Formats: sequence, C-alpha cells, structure tokens
Amino acid sequence: MTFPARPELVSRLADDFTALQDAALARMNGTAAPETEAALDHPTLAGPVAIALAHAELLARGAVRRAELSVLAAQRLRPLREYARRVRRARLQAEAVCKEQRARRTSQGRTPMTTPLDLRVARAAHPQAYLRALEEELAHRGLPADALSVPHHDRARWARERQLTHTQIPSPVAELLDCGDDSFVRALLHDARKSENPHLGHDAVVERWSRQARTASAWGRYAIAQAEQAALARPLTARSVQLDLLEDAYQDTAILTARAVEAKHRTAELHDRIRELTATGSFADLTAQCHAGAIARFAAVHPGLWERARLLSAEHEAGCLERAKDCPRCHLALAAALAPEVPATTVLDEDDAAGKIAEPDTSDRYAILDDLLPQAVVAVADAAVGDESAACGYGWVCENGTTGHGASMASSSGEAEVIGICNAALGLLDHSPHSPIVILCDSSEAVTTVNRALETADPAVAHRTVVFPEGRQLLANLMPYRDRVEVRWLKGHIGHDLNETADALAAVALRRATGRIPAAVARKEQAHILRTLRFAQGEPPIAA
Repeated sequence: MTFPARPELVSRLADDFTALQDAALARMNGTAAPETEAALDHPTLAGPVAIALAHAELLARGAVRRAELSVLAAQRLRPLREYARRVRRARLQAEAVCKEQRARRTSQGRTPMTTPLDLRVARAAHPQAYLRALEEELAHRGLPADALSVPHHDRARWARERQLTHTQIPSPVAELLDCGDDSFVRALLHDARKSENPHLGHDAVVERWSRQARTASAWGRYAIAQAEQAALARPLTARSVQLDLLEDAYQDTAILTARAVEAKHRTAELHDRIRELTATGSFADLTAQCHAGAIARFAAVHPGLWERARLLSAEHEAGCLERAKDCPRCHLALAAALAPEVPATTVLDEDDAAGKIAEPDTSDRYAILDDLLPQAVVAVADAAVGDESAACGYGWVCENGTTGHGASMASSSGEAEVIGICNAALGLLDHSPHSPIVILCDSSEAVTTVNRALETADPAVAHRTVVFPEGRQLLANLMPYRDRVEVRWLKGHIGHDLNETADALAAVALRRATGRIPAAVARKEQAHILRTLRFAQGEPPIAA
C-alpha cells in the first residue's frame, strides 16, 4: 500500500533540519513510518535529504575516529564503522536521486527546438566555417565574439549585465561580493560555527559560496587534524578532554560539509533558471537573429555546402518519425554524413605495417634528466593526504641516497605535494650547500605552483593552492634559494624507483601521523621501503 505525501509533513521536514535528518536515518534503518517515507520521497525534499545525510555521514565518521583514539574495544568499534558505511550508502543514494531529478527537470523544461534542421546540420558538419560566419555577423552587429556564450562561472553576474535578471542586491550581499577570498572564507566559517548567514543563498553570491565552500571545509579538517594531534600526544587513558575537542571539530566540519552541499544545489538551481531565461525572451531572439545572419553568410561563401545540407535535411524530414519534435537529435547523424573525411597521413613503420604495435621505449626511465648539469642533485618528492582530516604525509628520495619524510597539514592533494617539494628542496640544500637542486614531482598542480612562486620570488602567488600556514611558511623559507632550485613534472606510477619509494614513504608518514600505526612499526616499514629501493637499483640489501 502506498501513502500519498502529506503536504503539512513535507513542510515540517523542510523547515526542521533535525527532524528531516532523523527521518532520513530512520528510513535508512528501516524504522520510518510509511507516511514519513512518502514525505521523504517528495521532490522538494530531495536536496534537503542529501544535505542532511552529508551532515550525518561526517558525524558518523567522527564517531569512528574518536573511538579509534579511545580505549574502546574492537567489538564496540565495529558497529560504529558499519553504521558509518550505511550512512555513506544512504547519502550516495540521495545524491543519485538529486541528479536524476535535475536531469528530468532539465529535460522537461527544455524549450522546443526552434533552430531549423538545415542550419543545425551545416553548423555541425562544418563547425569552423560556420564559426567564422557567426563571428563576422556578431562583428557586423557591434557585438563581442562571446556575446551568445553562457559562461561556466559567474553566470549570475553575466545575466545581470545582459539584463536577463533585475534582482536588487542588498548591501550585505554587496559586501560579500566585494570582500577578498580570505574574508569570504571567514564569513563561511562564521556561518557554520556561530550563526547562519541568510545572505549566502542570494543569486548574486551563491556561486562564490559554492566555490569557496571547499576552502572553508578544509579549515574544518584542519581543526580536526589539530585535535587528533593533541589526542595522540596524550596517553591512551588520558585523552577525554582532547576527544571532546575532536568531537567539536567534527561537529563544525559536518555543518561546513552540509552547507557546501547546499551551496552546490542552490548553484545548480540558479544555472537551471538562467538557462531557461536564455531560451526565451530578448536573448533568445537575438541568438536566433545572429544565427540566421551567420547561415546567410555561410551560404554566400560556401553555396555548395549549404545546398547539400539543405537538400539532405529536406529529404530526411520527409520521412522522419520525430519531425513533429523538429528532429532534436537527427542533425548529428546527418552532419556526420556531410562532414569531410580526414585523410590518413600517418606514416607506419615496418612493425605497424605488419599489424604490430610498437612498444614504447622505457629502458631509460631517467631520460627526463638528460639536460641537467652533472653536479645537479636530483630527488623525487611525493605526498599522501588523509580522508576527513587535513593531516598529510610526505616523502622524498634523492639519487645520492638521502631521504626524508614527515607529516604536515594540507587543504588538498596539491598543497600536500607542494609541502613535499619544499621539504625535499630544503633538506637537500642543507646536505648539498653548493649544488643546484632539482625536485621531480608527479603533481602538475604542485609543480606549477612552486615554479610560479620561485619565478616571482613571491610565495603569495601560490595562496590559491597553499592555504594553510605550514605550507606557506615552507614556501617562504625556500624563496632565498630560488636561483638554485628547479622543479619538474614526472609521470607517476610508471615504475620510476625513486617516485615509488617517495610515494611509499609518504603513505607510511601519513599512517604514523594519524596514529594508525605506532612509531616502531613505522620505522620498520620505512627501513623495508629503503631496502627495496636499494635492491631495485642493484645494490646489496642492508639490515634494518
């Protein structure tokens, strides 16, 4: 028997976050009343349910982590882990419902096809020629080349500039728009930890909220990592105060996570509304006029191409079953039939001619170093990041046998790799005070970030990637030696001995930093990793 969703129950759950979360968890546990399950399936609650479960998942993971750092026996820890896994599955199912619902809404809200089929065929079959014609038409009308393009970011501002929306911006929202990134992140932290900011959901600022929510959540993980470190520094039986602080950090981060999901959903709704605005009204009229002018220019320059597209489209429409819908997808197949064939110009070697695929030459895995000076000191750095915590581990290995590893704090994998690069360079500068230092890393983001800071002698240019004080201080410490340090990208996990060793050292350092293995076990694993490296390089293994 199915129960219809009661409007008053749906409204109450929408207005009461705690009641909504309890209802979603009850459904997960199979204990929800039938009318509650019917209310949770209401389309207006799809997003709020996903937000509530994201909040619940982080709290469940926090309970597991606190138990791991306490004196709880394994049999008491196991149910907490199973509960966290069930909440995660429920959260993923809720997100899938949101995606399906949005796809259905987008499909239903799509306006009927108004562009003639022959124009769509010509545009798809000859995109470059049509693009030139459209650019000429826009220039003739005095419009910029991107006048008809809807941007991926800052769509609300784009819509306001084109007068598609006429929303008044209140002064508190204007202040959020005008402040710097650091101030905006502080506003998000205050929203989660002190009092909710009602202006974050405004159309003018919600996209920025969605972008900066990741940084704000990273600061939540930073607080978790600090609390973890404080707990690990105490004996197992004397951690109660530190575990309470860890619970508080998880509570704050759970709110940050839930608000980040809310910002993502609100941004998606905003983009849907702007898409609908561009499909109707003055903007749609301008778009149609510009494309009509462009196809006229295309036909004047390429009369033969246009005539073939027109005739093929007319022939197709005569017998197409989707003609009543203006053949919404048929133009792709028709364009493929009209598109010019690309001549095969690839020159095959003898192996290719025989039907064999030539294997890449990997005999010299260090060819990337061929152009370096003989006295250069070369090392590979890598890093590993935690799950809900900001803790990270790093490791580095030099060709001369020098190694290093340790733990720090990072907001992302890119920042963790920057920390590894800086620690490797600073460590080698101490060991080799007169040689040029070359650090290889498999993170292109980290390589670009550090090189930009070295080139400008300004660590502040890396602040978009390097958020936390630990990484920023390391970059500042490296600046006096920027003329001696070079950073290069190295493809990861291709069997490069130093890269694999640095990766393994970083993973062990992370496990040690989070207390998942004791110091003695970490030392044994690190010794085993280094023995494996020496064996791979043809050196006799040495005792730990």
